[in-house]
Amino acid sequence: MQSSKDSSQFHHVLITGITGYIGFKTLLLALEKGYRVRGAVRNSRNISELLSKSPFLRQGQEQGQLDFAVIPDFFNLESWVKELDSIRTVIHLASPLAIECDDYETGIIEPAISMVTTVLEAAARASTVKRVIITSSCVTLVPFEWNMNPDTERIYTAADSNRNPTRPFGSAMEAYWASKALARKATRTFVDERKPGFDFINLLPSVVIGPDDRIQSDGGVAPLLKGTRAAVLAPALDASTNSSFPYPGAPVHVADVAKAHVDAIDADRIPGNSEFILSSDTPDGIEWDRDIKYVAQEFFPDEVVDGSLPMKGSLPTIRWRLDGQTTEVAFGWKFRSFMDTMHDLIVQYLHLKVNTPSL
Repeated sequence: MQSSKDSSQFHHVLITGITGYIGFKTLLLALEKGYRVRGAVRNSRNISELLSKSPFLRQGQEQGQLDFAVIPDFFNLESWVKELDSIRTVIHLASPLAIECDDYETGIIEPAISMVTTVLEAAARASTVKRVIITSSCVTLVPFEWNMNPDTERIYTAADSNRNPTRPFGSAMEAYWASKALARKATRTFVDERKPGFDFINLLPSVVIGPDDRIQSDGGVAPLLKGTRAAVLAPALDASTNSSFPYPGAPVHVADVAKAHVDAIDADRIPGNSEFILSSDTPDGIEWDRDIKYVAQEFFPDEVVDGSLPMKGSLPTIRWRLDGQTTEVAFGWKFRSFMDTMHDLIVQYLHLKVNTPSL
């Protein structure tokens, strides 16, 4: 652990969503930067699972830099208030998923809004909290219908917002898009109306990809081939991981998303009550099929020839022009290129594939 006597050692941060893809990476980076971290989890089993994935986390706990808050019900306000004692910054990554249900309003929309407002209310009651950093999404910039008739020339900025999603919702994914937009809107409304003793940062990632640090080096490849990662690997693999719908050509490396969350802790560096798009290769973005196959052929020619990367899948692209430059100026660093991001993901895939002889 970092031993320098800088201010970060006295800055206590609570992070939610640490069992997830982005949250786990954010937890690691916050510890590397020297922050004291309290990780919010739903049960003690989550703690043992996290510690088993990284000796770095075990070391952090042993040295008193990392502790955990077990909150079985993330909608319980009093539980949050108790765990925010001594916390100066909250990084709220946890969010309900796009899971099919009978009622999208009660199953997806209301939980997304309620979770973020519960955290904000608890932070308002905790005198020590000075900043709340929330993981929003680029899907809040446009309505879901945009996918069917996209404006491929306009450059979307963090000032854009889908404030009034069209109801009723036709799918869990459509409801998810709306839930993120409405949770983002609720954050601004809360701060504007309540004027709490903290400021907020909304971070808006695009399509988050890259290696998954939760998967140990001796693990199998199956955990990697899930969701977005499976879809973006398809052009280098085969149709078995093809997505049923096209993806916006707006990638971002998971490590950069985590870095932005941790850098946003510094209020002297990043202004409060602000929102930032997290996306690389802006403004024009990338084309999934073309650019993934280029990375595979350029950096892994032997694996293409021997069939480890059969290059038989596909991922159609929706062009989505985003303003990532404003974020780069504010944070003082540039997003990793898609070429580097995809390279890192394929490296992990090939390594884990060796541990999975059936593939």
